[in-house]
Amino acid sequence: MAFSVPKKAFQNQLVFKGLKQGLTLIIPEEKSFSFWLEALNSQLMETKTFFRGALINVELGARKLTKAEEESLKRILSSFSIIAKSFTNQYAETDRGPREEGKGKERITRSYMVHGTVRNGQRIEYDGNIIVKGDVNPGAEIVATGDIIILGRLRGTAHAGAKGNDRAEVIAMLMNPVQIRIGNHFSRSPETGANRTCPEIARVRQGKIVVERYDVNQH
Repeated sequence: MAFSVPKKAFQNQLVFKGLKQGLTLIIPEEKSFSFWLEALNSQLMETKTFFRGALINVELGARKLTKAEEESLKRILSSFSIIAKSFTNQYAETDRGPREEGKGKERITRSYMVHGTVRNGQRIEYDGNIIVKGDVNPGAEIVATGDIIILGRLRGTAHAGAKGNDRAEVIAMLMNPVQIRIGNHFSRSPETGANRTCPEIARVRQGKIVVERYDVNQH
C-alpha cells in the first residue's frame, strides 16, 4: 500500500509500504528532514486513525538522523499511537530474502500477517514472525519460530522462538495472556498491571520471561 502526501505543497512522496519485514515508512532523501516531518504530520492528520496501534519500520535511505531529528520523528508517530520498531539505512537490502542468517544471528525477517481476531480453539503456527491485526482470545494459540506482534489484546497463549530461540519477543498492545512461552522458557501469569493500557514486550532476561512497557528508545 502506498499513497502520496495529500497536500499539494508536498510534491514528493512519503510511502507506507508492506515489505517482508513488515509495514515500512519510506522517507525520501531529497529535501530537508524537517520538510518530511511536516509532511508526515499532515498525512497522518488526513488518514486519522488508519495506522493507530501500528508497529512500523522506518527506512531513511542514505540519510542519517541526529538524535533530535529521531526524537522529533518518534514524537509525531507517538501522537498518532504509532510505534517505530526500527530505523534502517539500507532500503535496497531489506527485501532480499526471508531470513537474516549467519554466525551469531537468530533474527528472522519472514513474517505472516493474520487479519482479524484469533478466536477460542484456533491455533496458528508459522516458521517466522507472526503479526496479528486483532486480538488473541482465551483458548487461542499463536506459535512462531520468530517474534509475535499483536496489534490488539493478548489473552490467549503465545509461543515465540518455538525452535529454541531465546532472543525472540512477544509484543502486544494490551498484555493479559493465559501463557507466554519464549524458546524453552514459559510463564503462566507474567506480572503486568491490570490497568496498564500501553504496549508491552515480553522477553527472556537472566533465564526467565519478563514483561515490561515497550520503549522504542531502548529497543
